[in-house]
Amino acid sequence: MLMVFEMRISKGLVAALVAGAAVSNVFCSSAFAETITRENLSRKFLDYCVFTQYRVDGIDRNSMINKCQCAQKAALESMEGDAFEQPSRSKLTGDQEKAIKAGIAACFAKK
Repeated sequence: MLMVFEMRISKGLVAALVAGAAVSNVFCSSAFAETITRENLSRKFLDYCVFTQYRVDGIDRNSMINKCQCAQKAALESMEGDAFEQPSRSKLTGDQEKAIKAGIAACFAKK
C-alpha cells in the first residue's frame, strides 16, 4: 500500500514539475525578444517592399525590383547593429517599418 502511495506522489510531483517548467518557459520567453541577423532583416525589407509595391496601381513592375533593392539598402543603412528584434506577431517592428517606408518613399519618388 505504501508503494502505491509513493508512486502516486512521484507521478504527481513529476506532473507538477513539467507543468511548472512549461509555465515558466512561456513567461520567460515572452520577456526576451528573439533576434534576427542583418541578412534576415534585409530579406524582410525586400519582401515588404515587393509585397506592398506590387499592389500599387500604375507601378512600373519592370523597375520595381531595382527600386525595392534601393529601398532595402536605404533602410538597412539607417539600422545600426548586426542583430535586430524580431516581433512575434508581425513581420517588422515599428522602427523597422518606418525605415523601409522611408526607403520606399525615397526610391520610388517620381523624378
